[in-house]
Amino acid sequence: MKKFICFLLVSAVLTTALPSFAIDRYERKSISYINSLWVATPEAKNVELGQIDYMLETVKENIEMERFDYNPLPESLLRNFINAANADSKLSVKEIAELMEAELAPVIIEILEQAVPERGKELVSEEMERRASVIKQKTSGITVEEIVKVMNAAYIYLPVLTGYKEKAKDNDNYSYTIKGGIIWFHVGFRDDVPFVELKVAKTTRSMGFGSKKHAYKSAVRNFARNLKVATQDVPEFKLQAQIAEVDGSDITFKLGKKEGIRVDDCFYIGEWMQDSRAKVTFEKTGWVRIASVADNRENKIAISSAYTVKRGDLGVGMTVVEHPRLGIDIAVKPGLFATKVSDGSILFPYDTKESESMAFGMDIDAQYNLAPGTGIRQLFFLIGGHISLPSVEFDETYYDSPQPFIWGFHGGFFKRMYLSSQHSLTFEAIGGLRYFSISTTVTDGFTDETYILSNNTGGGQISLGYDYATSANINFGFTAGMKFYGKSDIWTATDSDGNDYPFDHPVYPFPEIDLSGVTFGIYLHYSPPSLAFDPIDMVRGMMGS
Repeated sequence: MKKFICFLLVSAVLTTALPSFAIDRYERKSISYINSLWVATPEAKNVELGQIDYMLETVKENIEMERFDYNPLPESLLRNFINAANADSKLSVKEIAELMEAELAPVIIEILEQAVPERGKELVSEEMERRASVIKQKTSGITVEEIVKVMNAAYIYLPVLTGYKEKAKDNDNYSYTIKGGIIWFHVGFRDDVPFVELKVAKTTRSMGFGSKKHAYKSAVRNFARNLKVATQDVPEFKLQAQIAEVDGSDITFKLGKKEGIRVDDCFYIGEWMQDSRAKVTFEKTGWVRIASVADNRENKIAISSAYTVKRGDLGVGMTVVEHPRLGIDIAVKPGLFATKVSDGSILFPYDTKESESMAFGMDIDAQYNLAPGTGIRQLFFLIGGHISLPSVEFDETYYDSPQPFIWGFHGGFFKRMYLSSQHSLTFEAIGGLRYFSISTTVTDGFTDETYILSNNTGGGQISLGYDYATSANINFGFTAGMKFYGKSDIWTATDSDGNDYPFDHPVYPFPEIDLSGVTFGIYLHYSPPSLAFDPIDMVRGMMGS
């Protein structure tokens, strides 16, 4: 019997000389999904039914982006796959993908082989339903509507849960760890023969902290966000377009709200090249970030603009290709921080001399890009922590002098202003709390109790900097600023159980700590494709959410 061909994504069928992603503009992909979260291991089966529903909905909200069209995969096609998967109590993402390829692919191929559309023409629903009716006569247990859905699918995804761990730290605080991934299959034709092949299997790990409800939802949201970026990073799913105009360091192209692009999204500039062996690669010459997003949902000719970060070769007709990232940067900022300590005694025998030093330490920040919501380029909200080691002079005693340490946390804003190719100025303003602390052990009878003695103060810091974009993911820079923290002679003691005891002493005056003054250092900003947890959610969990 002669085999007739139905391709679910017409544009991909017409692209025979090059891979489907090596084209000058993005073609919308038709997506189907198995409407379930596959729980693949005994460990993962500890998850509750309501938790599965929330996880599935959250994953779908993140995966089903504006760039796709959607159809759920008929459950009647899944019988063989479900039976085979249930026969094994523990499966990895890779093993589930292999089962799908063995059990699900033949069913879909059988349907496609019997479909009879004309190549190069858009399939109208009436014609598809007529052909589906013919197939229905040869296929038992599958409805005409379900067959049409298969004929309209080009990619199929299945979210998988392989690990789930709930840990109660106490009655109010929990931690959750979720492991799993997403499997993508490509449905298409090669040499007029239909195929269903494994495209990619992405895995990720996510954690959440805080109250039971908050910790679980935080882990799930972060899990789904990681899978979203992993999906955007699949070559066929990356947005791309030809450069329509070049005006100095600005360019325009035909992508917009219809495809879901946002201010500050990163795109590489380059050209598709084919070598003598017909291998096609995208040769990058630079990168840009979105400056303005056009509303092309109604106005089909609306164009968005972008500003170049690294210019490289740039011209009309070249291609921009999406470089997806979370929108959360991690900043590591080692430096020196002014510290002043007055005369005093910290629970004899630790007597301090008046001294000034530059404490060596670092800030570690998570920077959330606010540009998609505000339209202001390279504006970030940040939260972070601080640790440093001041040099403090102690009077001679019969005891070893302890090493004080300064720690704290802060929040604020960071702004980057690009001046020219890869070069920018930065401004940062933060506010938070700092703790000048010393660990000491007190003997009470025959019991040794360890206390953390801390001087607490609040304040802020402003900094200016220069940075250089070494790549689309990494910025390196120098910074200098001023700290403004109130002087404090108020001390507290914290025992090993976490209980705080404000204290004073009538004989031994405590030293006054002043953390105001200059600061300078270097920093490294990194834009990751995934994170193990959401930093803001973690802080909220620590504060009782």
